[in-house]
Amino acid sequence: MKNKQLVLIILVLVLTASALTGCRMDFSTIEYTIPVLDRGNETFSYDDFFKKPKRVNVDVDDEFPISAMYSDIVFAKRYAFILDANSRLSKIDLRKRKVVDQRQFKRSQVVLSYYDKHLYVLGLDENCIVYEYDMNLKLTDSINVKNMKASSFFRMKNGYIFLNRRETGNRGKYVVTNKRLNRGVSFVKVEGRLPYKRYDTRLILSSEVFIRRPFGKVLCFDIENNDGYRYDGEKLRKVFHVGSDITDPGLTPLNNLRVIYVSNGNILFNYYNDDGIDGMALFDKNHNLVAQGPSYDTTQEGLFKYKYRQVGKKLVRIHFVMPEKRGAYPYKCTQVQFEFFTQK
Repeated sequence: MKNKQLVLIILVLVLTASALTGCRMDFSTIEYTIPVLDRGNETFSYDDFFKKPKRVNVDVDDEFPISAMYSDIVFAKRYAFILDANSRLSKIDLRKRKVVDQRQFKRSQVVLSYYDKHLYVLGLDENCIVYEYDMNLKLTDSINVKNMKASSFFRMKNGYIFLNRRETGNRGKYVVTNKRLNRGVSFVKVEGRLPYKRYDTRLILSSEVFIRRPFGKVLCFDIENNDGYRYDGEKLRKVFHVGSDITDPGLTPLNNLRVIYVSNGNILFNYYNDDGIDGMALFDKNHNLVAQGPSYDTTQEGLFKYKYRQVGKKLVRIHFVMPEKRGAYPYKCTQVQFEFFTQK
């Protein structure tokens, strides 16, 4: 009997140690390598990995105009909310396929986030402000963001996570706060007594900096260093780095690298090379590169043709078609095209 109890105790200890070790291994850093010397000319085939997309075309008329230069977009159930370069917030009904409401801001608003039937807008001025709206675009709250220059943010259950443009010795790149923004903790801090660091304005991105992962996890992507971090509600851990197969960093032609899709262990990157060719790189759950290539012909279509968002397990590709490229009907109307891809 004593021998059985001893064996049982040893087994429990082994399983406990294994579980703890497994947790540590789960947070190890993965190195993703995107080949750039021999990337080929074949266009990245969505058909190989995604089902035929559901396309939703939305006509935009003079009543609720939307600029094709927009700063951010979020999806909430049947609606898409677009914040454009003219500081207009537009509400699109994807079922009715039209813009149903719009708000004009007096100040610069750049980033959107959505949580629990509320829309959150980050305003950039001398002081950053987070504005809260209901689904009818009615302002319900506003809070000043103190002690940092936030350029992107993400609304979570218990508060916010910000991308801080003004790193100091005690304020890091990522700052997690409570709902009222009066308590916060910093991550990825500047080492040593360095003066504060301002990001290049090209690094001021939209909410694609943060991607909500399954089980409430948030993926934070550092576009400056091509590093990915996971915030689990308590800690921010570096989980991957993206590099290239060129040994000389000065020759690496990977620019504007973005994480645009994470699902079932697969991860899809979009980037642009120095020679003007955009690229896609898809890695499987074992971190192997399974496909890459241009997503379209940039000589014909131009750079930055598409923007991408992840909505649940779907990848959404957004594209504005201007009136002069639409043909005869409706010749005066800009159209927003949404393509919803579901993984095979």
